[in-house]
Parts: sequence; C-alpha cells; structure tokens
Amino acid sequence: MRSSIAGGKNDDLVHDKALENTKNICYTLCCLIELMKQTNDQAPKRSKRGRRKTTPTVLLGRKDTLAKTTWLYHHQNLTQQQIADELGLSRPTVVRLLRQALEEGLVTVSLRLDVLRQMELSAQLAKRFELQEVFIVPTSVGHTEADILRAVGEMGALYLENNIQPNQVITITWGRTLLEVARALNEIPLKGAMIAQSLGGLNSGHTFNPYGVASLFGEKLHAPVYQLYVPVLVASKELRDLFMSDPGVQATLAVARLASLCMVSVGKVDHSATVVQTGFLDASTIDQMRVRGAVGDISGRYFDIHGKRILGDVDDRIMALSWEDFQSLKNIVAVVCGLDKKNAILGALRTGLISRLIIDDQTALALLEESED
Repeated sequence: MRSSIAGGKNDDLVHDKALENTKNICYTLCCLIELMKQTNDQAPKRSKRGRRKTTPTVLLGRKDTLAKTTWLYHHQNLTQQQIADELGLSRPTVVRLLRQALEEGLVTVSLRLDVLRQMELSAQLAKRFELQEVFIVPTSVGHTEADILRAVGEMGALYLENNIQPNQVITITWGRTLLEVARALNEIPLKGAMIAQSLGGLNSGHTFNPYGVASLFGEKLHAPVYQLYVPVLVASKELRDLFMSDPGVQATLAVARLASLCMVSVGKVDHSATVVQTGFLDASTIDQMRVRGAVGDISGRYFDIHGKRILGDVDDRIMALSWEDFQSLKNIVAVVCGLDKKNAILGALRTGLISRLIIDDQTALALLEESED
C-alpha cells in the first residue's frame, strides 16, 4: 500500500516534469519565431525601382569592372546608382568608370545619319543667310501640306515655350502658319507678358479671323493682347495717315515696337495667297505687286527676290508696322514651309530682317540649291 502510494507520487513528478519541459520548448519556439520576424523586418527590402542591392561575391578585375559597368549602363539601361549597388561601388566611381570607357574608346557616340544631315543643313542655311539659328523640321514623302504645316507650327510653339520670358512683349503677324503655332502652344501663364499684333485685319468676310490668332496666343500665355482694329489695306495714303493718328492704333503699334521677340510668317504673291483667299487683298492688287517684282511679304511689307522692299501705292496704304520698325526689332523668328513659297522665303531671308528660321527640310534644301545658282 505504501509502495503503491510512493509509485503514484513518482508518476506525478514525472508528469509534472514533462509538462514543464513542454512549456519550455513552446516558449523557446515562440521566441525563435519572434526573432525570425524581427530579422525579416530588419532585412533590406527590394527597391520598388531597379534591382535589389547586393554585394558582389566575386571581386572583378579593373578591366572586367570597366566592361561590366559600361554594359549595364548602355545596354541594360541601369542608372548609375543601380550599377553602384550591383557592383558594390560608390556612385562617383561609376561616373569615373563611364567617363573612362568613353576616353578609352570602349564606347563610341554616333548620330543617326538623317539627324546629322539636318544639323548640316541647318548650319549651311545659317551661314548662307547670316542667321543666328535655323530649326529644320523633318518630313516624309507621305506627309500632306497640312501635315507639314502642323509640324512646323509645333516646332514654332516649341521654340516659344523654350524662349519666352516674363515681362516680355511678343509681336506677331497673322496667317495660317502662325495659327498652327498658336494651336500647338501649351498653356504657359507668363507674368507680365504682352501680345501685340503687327498688321490690321478688319476687311474680311471670310472664316479666317486674324484677331483669333492673336487672341489664341494671349489665351495660351495668359497675356493681354493689343489688337490692331483697322483694315489691312485702306483706300488712300491720306486715309492711312488718318487711321494711324488714332490713339488706339498708336498705342498698339507702340507696344509692338517694344517686342523682344517677333514671330512672323512669309506670304507669297499669287492668287492662292492667304491674303487673297481670305479677302484681305484683291487679285488685281496682287497682280500689281507681282508686276513690280514682288515675290513675298512680311506683315504686308513686300519685297523682291533680292530682298529689296517694294515701295509705292500699296506700301503707302498698308496698315502695319513699317519696314523701319521691323529693322529695329532684334529677334524676328520666321516660321515657314512649302516649296510653293520658295521664292518668297528666299527673298525674305535676303531682306536681312530675319534672325531665326523654322522651316521644313524639303524647302530648306530647295533654298540652298536655289541660292547656289
């Protein structure tokens, strides 16, 4: 009986000891699991962009490091920081290696042939006509006249977006080319800027609205617009002088003369010209100008193939900035296109009024070939 009781006590002791060991094991497992969680939380996470930072397990030689850095940068398009993380280098070391690859000829830089040709064409035109800058707009055989006009307009808008400044006066002519520039222009609020029109435009019953061009420029730049609310051409010199004495006209032209940037298009002299098609000038007036040797105009001021201005009755009746006003402007940017305007553009370039040219590649090439004859 005593033995039996003793045996029972021993069994209880064994059971309690086993229970205690089980608790200890569970506690230890819990601690290990918690430790693993903490370790995972502290481990470096994969970057949202690029590769995970790793330390190379194999040390690369100098040439291998140079080659791999160059390959990762130029062929795998990794950033300099990603390469530094990949190879266990500092970012300045990666920069130095990339520069070294260029200096040692491991990497060569080349331009596409068509881009190079455009650059050469631009330089040749600038030199031939003493222009500060020439921007060539690439075209293809499949492009329509409307496509080319739109592309040149987009380039004109791009030039403006990169060069306009606050408190700047921008004087513009009007026409379909500048309308495309205005349409392509992004909305850029320009503090203190003003838009001024260089040429009248009241006498048209057609759908084209010259004031809409200036207004669209003003809308895109959040700038006030000084419109010239007079006809393009009046009946006599005396009437022109009377209009010119109007305070409103004088104020608009005074602002236009302050322009640090003037953007113009170039008109041709035939019955398909915008000024004829829209009813601003009649066909007989254009015929008269052509007989006198005119090939084109800038804001109603006509010139011949040599860039010499055409004086006379029409010039006396035009409501616009004078030739001398344009001569005093320091930065006149011409936005032009079309082989049908080749002679007009050639004459315009020879006037000496234009500082910068935006033109399609086909017409640019034709101008060079023509001027060499």
